Amino acid sequence: MVRLWCVKRGARILCMKRRRRLRKLVPDAELIRRRACDEPLRELASDYNVAHTTLSRFFERPDVAGQLRQARQELRAGERALASCRSAERRLEREVRRKAKEQAAAELQQARAAAITTERARRRRPRTDYEAWLDERDARVPWTRADLHNGHDQTAARVVAEGGGIEAIIDATDLRSLDNVVTSIDPAILTRAYDNDAIAKVQSPKK
Repeated sequence: MVRLWCVKRGARILCMKRRRRLRKLVPDAELIRRRACDEPLRELASDYNVAHTTLSRFFERPDVAGQLRQARQELRAGERALASCRSAERRLEREVRRKAKEQAAAELQQARAAAITTERARRRRPRTDYEAWLDERDARVPWTRADLHNGHDQTAARVVAEGGGIEAIIDATDLRSLDNVVTSIDPAILTRAYDNDAIAKVQSPKK
């Protein structure tokens, strides 16, 4: 309150210039949540148009302090759950990349073995029809995982070719969860999806 004194007709008249009063605090769940996240009192006071001392007294009330403790417990539980979820996702990614690598190595080894058998058969003539049948069978390259692609694999491959990642694959199929995607989709396709996610993360502007 600022007091201005002035003289009028020999008498002193008190002139008052008052600031606009701050409105009464109207607490809500968002206020509790933000304070549980350790937002400073002065920032909250500014947003709620009250003095920070008003907020301080409000949070000291036993019932409000209990709500605040519960909100912080829920916040920590949510953070732990999120950390656990991300850890599981990273573990699945490592598993997918390992399977893709092993799959590629096995298919390459099978292709090389078939090529060697074909070359050996070409250098000598089979003595019987049965021997010729054996040579032909041994020279066949086993089907790869790509040869066995189903509808989900084809959908995932299209999504990845368009630059989509894991979430895009989940949305485009009816598999509904990451676990189902990992067990159903060709690891080679999922590896490219993870690579797309990594590229998008690097290219996305920092906020």
